[in-house]
Amino acid sequence: MTMTIHQGVGGIQKRRRSFSNGYASVDCNGETLATTAGMTVIADGGRVNGTSGEKFRSAFAEKGKSERREKHVENNIKVNGILSDNPINKCKKYSSKDADIEIPVTDVLNPEQKRVPMSIDVPYPDFHDFDKDRTERAFGNDQIWATYDSEDGMPHLYAMVQKVISMKPFRIRMSFLNSKSNNELAPINWIASGFTKTCGDFRIGRYQITETVNIFSHRVCWSKGPRGIIRIIPQKGDTWAVYRNWSPNWNGLTPDDVTYKYEIVEVIDDFTEEQGLSVVPLQKVAGFNAVFHRLTGPDVVRRIPKSFFRFSHRVPSRLLTGEERNNAPKGCHELDPAATPVDLLKIITDVKEDTTQ
Repeated sequence: MTMTIHQGVGGIQKRRRSFSNGYASVDCNGETLATTAGMTVIADGGRVNGTSGEKFRSAFAEKGKSERREKHVENNIKVNGILSDNPINKCKKYSSKDADIEIPVTDVLNPEQKRVPMSIDVPYPDFHDFDKDRTERAFGNDQIWATYDSEDGMPHLYAMVQKVISMKPFRIRMSFLNSKSNNELAPINWIASGFTKTCGDFRIGRYQITETVNIFSHRVCWSKGPRGIIRIIPQKGDTWAVYRNWSPNWNGLTPDDVTYKYEIVEVIDDFTEEQGLSVVPLQKVAGFNAVFHRLTGPDVVRRIPKSFFRFSHRVPSRLLTGEERNNAPKGCHELDPAATPVDLLKIITDVKEDTTQ
């Protein structure tokens, strides 16, 4: 399956995070990123976040000049080294009032065939321009960025910027991050179900050159561990998409309409090895493209243990102050539409608050 995404990356608020288990503190905005200078590139690259990165190529696209922007993805990425078992040349289509995604599946019997870039339209945000957070000037050496994948166009992949070669034209040397091992995925049959790991420990793969800024979604907070390990963990205040129907029994036969159902949560405390972390579900605010507020009521806080398989991807967001415009709902989160699942971009006119878990 292939897609190409052509939007950028949402901003990350400046915060520091350190771990007590041997991981060095690394600031999201780069003050201490020098701790990773000179990190060894692993020659046998292998997998991109659990997905084979060997044949992953950068997608090239022009920004949309209409009322909707485009983001681009590419097909034909192997999942954990195994080709998708979708029917040959079948198309998957996701649609809403504001966004249409149509992803042609390439011939699984001919994985070397040419991949055709596809575009995904996304609506403009109501208040914050997330594109300003991912311009060419936002990139620097030893940063990690999330990039869009080929499954449903969400930012499930990670890449380290090893060197910014030039800004104009944009040209960088980067390496995708690979799962430290597949052992942590067992006994869950994630390989067959197309799982992409987004939390935990990663290693740096072999480098490649890219000249396309529009495959990047957002800057990632991370910490350096022993033997060159990169650790990525949800941070307090982050907004993440989680799998609504998540089950350890998912496999290759699990239908897409079960797998690709998401809900948005806000992380409300810091991760600990013993307790994991806590989240609060967010609910769509009527009348906006991607504005959400916290659910209220008893028992809305959820504890997610050390296993992070339920987390799909981080969604860049901004907390609204109410001063952006007259109708800006103070205290609500505006999500980056390019990283927001399509089904959640539908504008609603009214909503009943659901306090159930």
